[in-house]
Amino acid sequence: MRKGVDFVNVIIGNAWPYANGELHLGRIAVLLPGDVLARYHRLMGDDVVFVSGSDSHGTPVTIKAKEDGITPEEASIKYHEKIKACFEKLGFSFDIFTKTHTEYHSNKVKEFIKELYNKGYIYEKNVEQMYCEHCKQYLLDRYIEGACPACGGHAIGDQCDDCSEIFESEELLHKKCVFCKSEPIIKETKHLFFALSKFENDVKRIYIRQNGWRENAQKITKRYLDEGLRDRGVTRDFNWGIDVPLEGYEDKKIYVWIEAVMGYLTASMKCINEREEDYMEYWNGNDSRIYFVHGKDNIPFHTVIFPAILSGLGIKNPNIREISSEYLKLEGKNFSAVKNWAVWADYILDNYNVDLIRYYLILNGPEVKDSDFTWKGFITTNNVDLVGLFGNLINRILTFVNNNFNGEIPSGKMDTEIRNKIFNLYCEVGDKIEEGRFKSALESVFNMVRMTNKFFDDEKPWITVKDNREKCTQSIYTCIQFIANLSNLIEPFMPFAAQKIRNFLDIKNAVWMPIEIKSGKINNVEILFERIDKKRIDEEKDRLLHKKY
Repeated sequence: MRKGVDFVNVIIGNAWPYANGELHLGRIAVLLPGDVLARYHRLMGDDVVFVSGSDSHGTPVTIKAKEDGITPEEASIKYHEKIKACFEKLGFSFDIFTKTHTEYHSNKVKEFIKELYNKGYIYEKNVEQMYCEHCKQYLLDRYIEGACPACGGHAIGDQCDDCSEIFESEELLHKKCVFCKSEPIIKETKHLFFALSKFENDVKRIYIRQNGWRENAQKITKRYLDEGLRDRGVTRDFNWGIDVPLEGYEDKKIYVWIEAVMGYLTASMKCINEREEDYMEYWNGNDSRIYFVHGKDNIPFHTVIFPAILSGLGIKNPNIREISSEYLKLEGKNFSAVKNWAVWADYILDNYNVDLIRYYLILNGPEVKDSDFTWKGFITTNNVDLVGLFGNLINRILTFVNNNFNGEIPSGKMDTEIRNKIFNLYCEVGDKIEEGRFKSALESVFNMVRMTNKFFDDEKPWITVKDNREKCTQSIYTCIQFIANLSNLIEPFMPFAAQKIRNFLDIKNAVWMPIEIKSGKINNVEILFERIDKKRIDEEKDRLLHKKY
């Protein structure tokens, strides 16, 4: 928790999922930290703009549309609504969740392209492009496969999933058309290019001044800078996307890599302008910070390419923090939509407690290394941590108040040492959240849960209520303060449980500072988490093995 610092402007940008399918837990685990950050910064009193949306353009959408027998626009709308509904069920508190296929985004992107072109940062160039004579078409990046020029692994288009190298598709070795498997020929055509190489010093300055980037972001960005930044194509021969706002390019579209990352800017501008504020105070202000939340496969777009675009548009000093996660696996294997090796969001949200899902994915998240979602771990965590430890604590203390104090919060006084412990915990958890150490932050909160359980056991109020009423009263008063502050501290992680606890204690709003509830009546206590039968572990594993999700 920041001390002696004014409120700051905060932009949190969650990576934009392609509107070509439903979300699975692997995607959710990567994006959940964005909501933790947004909720925390709001509790701190900061001005937060939490943005994301669906990536409506590009070949993944057109391929899915073809599979579904609908148009790309229909597909983008269909899956945007599914993705949006999923995030709403998960409690993601977006200030705006939009999509790239909107008039506002399209117009702003065209303005940016013109500005970069007029400044000389986008230029025309005749290029030799892959053309499939058999299919009679220029091949988009995703329509070309081959060997990665950096590591030799299998790659499709302009990025290698094995080593995260980004390159031009023409640099692929042993190229083949993904449709007919024939070798494409080279044919000359004209395209626009972004002069990424001109921004090497700008990107390097942001990298040197970076604050709290994860190791994967640091390593990959350093590699790009060491190798030297290379210009990238801005246009593609395609029929689905945003039109190029320059003459002579009527048959092409703006390539999705550049217009999609501009979504962070367009979405935040729309939101900030509606607040009648200046978006530059958020993006380029001295007292602002920008979080990008994404997977490691998207690191160079967020640490190299988009900062260069921002610099070209006059945003020279963005205070960027990268929350770049590794991969979440499923029962030891990589998630795969193609093989249906996945737990889909709709299924788990319909069958399990949302806060359990959030808690497990944060506690077991792929922050600094790949992690593994297992049904045994998931269900055991529910029964041990959330039912046996957390839920039981809340229930037994509040039930004790109902049974022995007629539901009235007893009068008492906070012990100075305990008050200081609670204050220090806010500072500790807040610092860890701002540093992107979400697992450790949540563990610190649950250390307080354990401390409260121990305090209750050591004080033995079920005995003192009979022979030392004054001591019992003080003990329960202190326990109520622990619970009240837990409702604040768990808010970023488990917002639904936090709200229920506030309802029990008639607390109006969450805040990120110690609170003390001196009086009141306990309201309608209910079980926070239900125990899950261990038989479900084998049932869920069987469902997964037989592709029933």
